Amino acid sequence: MALIPSQINQATGKARALIAERSVRAEITKGQREIQQADHVVFFAEGPGQFYQLGVWLGTFERLAQQGLRIGLVLMDSLSARQALKASELPILFTRSIEQIESKLRDWNTKSISYVNNAQRNFTMLRFNGPAHIHLNHGESEKASMVSNQLKAYDYACVAGEAAVERITENISRFDSSHLVQIGRPQLDALEPAPVSEKIRVLYAPTWEGDSQAMAYSSVIKLGERILAQLVNDDRFDVRFRPHPKTGDISAEAKKTVAALQSRFESTLDPVSDASQSLVWADVAICDTSAMAYDAVALNIPLLLSAERPSKLRDGLPADQHLGNANGLADRVAKLAAGGVAGQQKQLAQYFFATTEPGMATKKLNQLLSGL
Repeated sequence: MALIPSQINQATGKARALIAERSVRAEITKGQREIQQADHVVFFAEGPGQFYQLGVWLGTFERLAQQGLRIGLVLMDSLSARQALKASELPILFTRSIEQIESKLRDWNTKSISYVNNAQRNFTMLRFNGPAHIHLNHGESEKASMVSNQLKAYDYACVAGEAAVERITENISRFDSSHLVQIGRPQLDALEPAPVSEKIRVLYAPTWEGDSQAMAYSSVIKLGERILAQLVNDDRFDVRFRPHPKTGDISAEAKKTVAALQSRFESTLDPVSDASQSLVWADVAICDTSAMAYDAVALNIPLLLSAERPSKLRDGLPADQHLGNANGLADRVAKLAAGGVAGQQKQLAQYFFATTEPGMATKKLNQLLSGL
């Protein structure tokens, strides 16, 4: 039986990570980046293919460290540890031994362990008693993965707002809602405003294909070429294309499609590492059901949503903000940019996010951690 792309990537990644371990440990030691003391750690067991899940939280935890909290990163993959060394100034513990992690956490008397996903190895770490286990996830959306029964395993689950509370309590049986803490989106707290542009700036940021039919939200195979071709060939627009980094992990067709689009529309590839900063750049965002769409709402970026399944976001947006088959897209985008953010979209921001006031979401997370 032929291996799917994700299996090939996993096998290759494990081999590369094993080879890199010694040099990564040396980098940590040479740079004096070892954790000496950490009251609060972020645990990440995945390889670099999923590093974006951790990456979106690094800025938040750096701000928390600047506010006086003792923060550390605990990683179990050497290649992810190497990326963390480059992406952040936070101290690091890299090891493949859960026992060693537990020993260090005891020595530090660590008060909390935060998790940015529901990776399988999280649940080995969750056996450790003492610190509070906090689920953060890496975005707000109405994807099926957002109502995982796994949330019951954590002491606290930080969520964006009331919409997430409703979604979780309505869809997860016997869930204790007192474990939910509404904090908004701390990742959006320190973004730089975009300079003025004569052109209409459009960000197309489709999600990946998902690992099951229930998680198949991506527009890239069906509409990607149609969207980009219409906009790139119109002088009114400055276009950026930002496919999800996991696109093609499961589907060979998605992998082939994205590679072709990246080649054909190379000049549009998003040069910005921070996805939230890319949204701030945009006058209009075209997104699937994913965290990018909800962040666009939080940031008051006019949104064109590619989504066929009913959702609170889709149902709450004006009909002209449903992408559909992308007919007449250029004129629709120009009209949306000229009209600004609709009142219905502004109401959705209040529903999905406990706060959109800059700095307040980070403050709410600080209050949770400081109170432990």
